[in-house]
Amino acid sequence: MSKYLATEQDGIELLYRGDSIYDIAFDSIEQYNKFSTELELESITDKSIISKDFNIPQHYKELDVETYIRNKVPHSGDSDTSVNARVEQELAMYKERGLYPILQLLIYIIDTLRKNNLVWGVGRGSSVSSYLLYLIGVHKVDSYKYRLDIKEFLK
Repeated sequence: MSKYLATEQDGIELLYRGDSIYDIAFDSIEQYNKFSTELELESITDKSIISKDFNIPQHYKELDVETYIRNKVPHSGDSDTSVNARVEQELAMYKERGLYPILQLLIYIIDTLRKNNLVWGVGRGSSVSSYLLYLIGVHKVDSYKYRLDIKEFLK
């Protein structure tokens, strides 16, 4: 079962057989917690302990996301304060959700696309409301300029 996400039926079978669920990848934390309660195991309350160990070069895993993003902010005089406030707001939201490893992965992907002269889309869906993703280059929609609310993306 380690090669795919366990379904609720898989969880029921594990409970029935008395097997461990520690190394099983469930569809969601809520699903895991449902079965961990039945087995009297510790539930997951801290989402930051979930593995986000991506197969990317080590220097991307060690990349200081905050410094990288802050260095990408364009400096245009008067609006710097509000742009910086938006960046800090988003950084705090990503950090609170434990998403810095995802940002490191995206930085690696975008760098790889650029290095190999590959084209990717201009952006779609709620991701365009993230100014950090714009700064990284995931999409081409300046969500600060168009006043798109980050809460549309990080719900």
